[in-house]
Amino acid sequence: MDAAKPSLKASASESLQSELLTSFAPTSWSGPIILGALLGYVALCSLLRFSRINSLRSKLGFHDRASLSRMTNQDAFQVVQNIARFEFPLFYDLAVRLALFETYAVQNVAHVLYGGSDLANRKKAPKRYADTEAVYVCFANFPPTSPVLHKAVARTNFLHAPYIKSGKIKQEDLLYVLYASFAEPVRFLNIYEYRKLTDMEVASLSTLWKYVADMMDIDYRTVLGKNEWTDGLEFFEDMTRFGGDYEDKYLRPTPEIQKLGHVLMEMLLDSYPKIASPLGYPAACVLMGPRLRRAFGFPEPGLAITVLTYSLLLVRKLIVRYLCLPRLAPSIYLSDPDEQTGRIKSYHYMKEPFYVPPTFWQRWNPEAIITWLSGGLLPGDGGPSMKSEGFLFEDLGPDKVVGKGVEETKGFEAIVKTKAFAGCPYKSSEN
Repeated sequence: MDAAKPSLKASASESLQSELLTSFAPTSWSGPIILGALLGYVALCSLLRFSRINSLRSKLGFHDRASLSRMTNQDAFQVVQNIARFEFPLFYDLAVRLALFETYAVQNVAHVLYGGSDLANRKKAPKRYADTEAVYVCFANFPPTSPVLHKAVARTNFLHAPYIKSGKIKQEDLLYVLYASFAEPVRFLNIYEYRKLTDMEVASLSTLWKYVADMMDIDYRTVLGKNEWTDGLEFFEDMTRFGGDYEDKYLRPTPEIQKLGHVLMEMLLDSYPKIASPLGYPAACVLMGPRLRRAFGFPEPGLAITVLTYSLLLVRKLIVRYLCLPRLAPSIYLSDPDEQTGRIKSYHYMKEPFYVPPTFWQRWNPEAIITWLSGGLLPGDGGPSMKSEGFLFEDLGPDKVVGKGVEETKGFEAIVKTKAFAGCPYKSSEN
């Protein structure tokens, strides 16, 4: 009897194992179910992925080229908000960074920045870069009639005024900075994102930067020979021809350009773990393209890293297109002004957290932790110079003008307000 008990127990155990294996073993119908679920999820992702842009197109009524002639500045702002906050926040931000790189690589702009800006100083460059980024985000973050946008443009006009007056900055230089600011995002997103931009989106990007340029009082006629366009696409096409000619003339290597390029590259790489530098440096060179690389004096990337970079970008494109649901919440880079202090807080930084509040999430979100592990600072670190309480517009600019020009900027702001409007800027519209 006692000898039989282990045998019975062993038999029961084997029976239980057999039942479990049978329960979890693949069946003839489990494969089709899994495949069907996967295909259903892919179809759901595709359906929802395009729902926001289709809804926006229907809402605004931009179904063909002719309809773009009635696009208003407010319409353009709304479409760009969708691009920057919902559709492509990561790569739109990266494209704007590359656009800034491009403007630093042309001779006239580089000469001014090298001599009169803090960007050539490795210790001061992070703050100056953060200031420039803050202004650029304001351009895309606040509508055309917003007082915040007017203050951002006015501060920009104040900083540019001495150089324009002295002839160091010409109208064609300002126009090229405008061109790069919308043309590089169009190029970059069309190549690397999960879909190409629609005509509505291209027209909106060019229209947004056109109304910023109008507030900056840029003289189109002097450079382009005209100051009226049928729609944002015609403006984009004319600016693209101008931008190509300008780059042929001025996008050439000089010691000043190469110094700026190396400072900016160091800033970019310092915001990531050092272990990533051997791949990050050549990958950044790949994304710049040959002309920008030559101007900055960066080496040509090898075939292996070029193939790897493009392969990873292709994999990302396919994953986002077919396996990722669209964003439900917008990506926010700047706060609204504080009602009492008027200060604006930033929620994004490279290595030094200028203007970033030291909240729990800002200090310990994944991006902040990666920055910290790579040697960067957490929001709240770095002392008063980080201005974690946020910025006022007089805080922006090189050290020599920080806190200065308040009254002069108010004068520029009054002029900006006379040029700001939410309506249609194109000649075929009925204003």
